[in-house]
Amino acid sequence: MLLSAFRRLIWSLLLLAAVATPARAQDIFAVPYAGVKFGGDTSIVDLEVSTGRRMFSMGGSIVVLGTGVLGYEADFGYVPSYFENDDSLPLIKPGSYALDLTGAVILALPDAVTRGGLRPYAVVGVGLISAQAADFLEIFLVRRTVPAFKIGVGAQALLLTNNVGIRFDLRHVRSFTGDDGSLARVGRRISYSRVTVGLLLRL
Repeated sequence: MLLSAFRRLIWSLLLLAAVATPARAQDIFAVPYAGVKFGGDTSIVDLEVSTGRRMFSMGGSIVVLGTGVLGYEADFGYVPSYFENDDSLPLIKPGSYALDLTGAVILALPDAVTRGGLRPYAVVGVGLISAQAADFLEIFLVRRTVPAFKIGVGAQALLLTNNVGIRFDLRHVRSFTGDDGSLARVGRRISYSRVTVGLLLRL
């Protein structure tokens, strides 16, 4: 279901970019990335008190960006073992995770300013955060998907060849929803940040 939504989001962004600006002015990049998730908070039951610590994170983006200021992005981020803490007595079954899926608008310095060097940008987007976990007794089962927003900054450049480069990126992801004190709305707050390095591949 999430992969299907991801594909629809990518095609929607590509269509929007094609309508908004001439096709010859646009570049399309695939950006696989990896890095570290840090900080964050959740009101979901966190038996191993793990969600605030540093963790490995990975994901990928499809970026549509030309020589001007405005661009678009579909981004998928994944944090494995999100509810697991290696330093504690295991309470959560292996396989917990948090993932985020967003569409975003990019504001970048134009090529005329950066002249082929590192190109700084800011990004803001909306989408979903999904989290899943289960304890060994299956008393606390987590399957939660909530609307979310994402903000971030970074820089990218085709430093290796005309078609291959590097992207440095810092993002903060947070759910729109929060807890209002009622049992019906408990466990709806999720937030975390990540810093990543990605391979910029012109398609």
